[in-house]
Amino acid sequence: MLKIMRVELTLRPNKVKNMEEIYLFARKNFISPSIIEHLYNTITDLDELKELLDGITVPPQFYYLRVNLNKISIKELIKEFSIRFPGTNSVKGPLENSIKIPFTENKIIPLLAKQIYTDKFAAESIMMGADLFIPGFKGMSGKFDKGEDVSILLKPPFENDKMNEFLGKFHVANGETMISSKDLPKYRNGILVNTNLPKFSLPKYHSSEIYNKGWISEQTLPATIACTIFVDEIHKNTQIENPVILDTCSAPGHKTTAIAEWSHWLYSLQGESKWLKIISIDRSTNRLDHLRNDIKRLNLQNIDVLPIKLEKILKEMPEFKEKADFLLFDPPCSALGNRPKLYLEKSKDILMNYPKNQRRLLKIVNKLVKPGGTLMYNTCTIPKEENEGIIAYAIQKLGYNSIPIAQKYLKHGKSGLDYSGLDINDLKNLLRFYPQYRENSGYFIALLRKN
Repeated sequence: MLKIMRVELTLRPNKVKNMEEIYLFARKNFISPSIIEHLYNTITDLDELKELLDGITVPPQFYYLRVNLNKISIKELIKEFSIRFPGTNSVKGPLENSIKIPFTENKIIPLLAKQIYTDKFAAESIMMGADLFIPGFKGMSGKFDKGEDVSILLKPPFENDKMNEFLGKFHVANGETMISSKDLPKYRNGILVNTNLPKFSLPKYHSSEIYNKGWISEQTLPATIACTIFVDEIHKNTQIENPVILDTCSAPGHKTTAIAEWSHWLYSLQGESKWLKIISIDRSTNRLDHLRNDIKRLNLQNIDVLPIKLEKILKEMPEFKEKADFLLFDPPCSALGNRPKLYLEKSKDILMNYPKNQRRLLKIVNKLVKPGGTLMYNTCTIPKEENEGIIAYAIQKLGYNSIPIAQKYLKHGKSGLDYSGLDINDLKNLLRFYPQYRENSGYFIALLRKN
C-alpha cells in the first residue's frame, strides 16, 4: 500500500474534548471565530487545530537566517557571530545556506509609566527584538525626552473593559527613546526606540556589519527551501542555456535575492561566474525599494525590478506573453502560517476572497509562462482553499502537471491534503509546513509544469 505521509504519526489520547475549548483558547488569544471555522475546514483534528493555533501565537524555537555563500562560508559566519554577539549560540541550519539562532524568552517585562504605541506589523517584529522605527509610531501616553525608558505596546484595538488582557498580551518590549516627543515631528525615518527588553530576544544583527556587508538576509526556513527547490529545478534543465525567470508578486524581494544568490553559488561550484536573468515584478514601487537596496547590499547582478500591476503587464508589455521559462508565483494570501501573531481578525468574506483572487492572478501569470515552462506556487498560509484548491485549478483548468520535489526537501515537511481534482501522485508532490512544529512557520510549496 502506497504511503503518502512523510512524517510518522503516533496515536495519542485526545486532549481537546470539543470545539468550545478551541473557541475559549481563541478568545483568550484574540483570534476571531471566523478564522477558527475557516481553519477547521482544513484541520479537523481538534488536538492538531489547538496545537496549530498555539504555534501561531509564539515564535518558532529557532530564528533562521539565509547565508550569502558568495561572500562568506557558514563556518566563517558562525565565527563572526560568536565574536560580535558573545553568548549567541548560532549553528548551521538544515540547508547549506542557512544558520539558526535560538530565541530567548523574557517572561517578566515591567510596565513603565511612559508608554509608546505602535501598529500590529511593527509590534510583532519588536516583540522579537527589533527596534521601533518612526513610521511604526501610532501614539503615546505622555510626552517623553530623549534617553527615557519607555514601554512599547500595540495600539489598543479593543474597548477599555479589555485593557487588562491587552496589557498582558500586547506589551511587547521596553526600550530607550532615541529622540524626544518634541522633536518627533521633524523626522520621517530612523529609530524612535532602541529596544533592550523584548518578549523574545535575538541579537541585533540587522544593525550590524554582518548584515550591512551582505553576509545574511532574513528568511524563514520554508521560504528558503522553496527558493532552493526552484533553483535546483532550473539547474536540472540544462538544455535551457539562458532561462528567463519571473518572480511575480515579489516585493519585498527576499525570494528574488535568494534565487540569485543560490544559483550563482551553484554555478561557482562548477567553476562558472554566472548570474541568472531574473525579472522581479510587483505593483508596489515602495516595497520594491527594499529589493533595490538588497541587490546593492548583497552585490547581486542581472536582476530587473519592474513595478507594474500583473493586470496591466500584457497590455503594456505584450512581449511578456509566454516569456518565462520559470515563474515564481507567491500571491497575496491570508498569512495564517506566519508567527508570532498578536491577534488574528479576518471576516469570513475576506478569508473566502483570497482563493478567488489567487485564481484570478494565476490565470494572468499563466499567460506569461512558456509551453513546457515551470511554475512554482507558494503561500505562507494553511487553508486548503488557498493551497491544494489552487493547484487543482491549475491542473484541471489550466493544463499543468505537478512535478516531484526531491526527497531531501520533502523530509522537512508533510504531503498535500486530499482535494477534489488531485490524485495520489499530486499529493505526494506537494510540500506543506505547519506552525505547530517548533522550527517551522506555516507554508505551502508546489512545482508545476505547463503542458
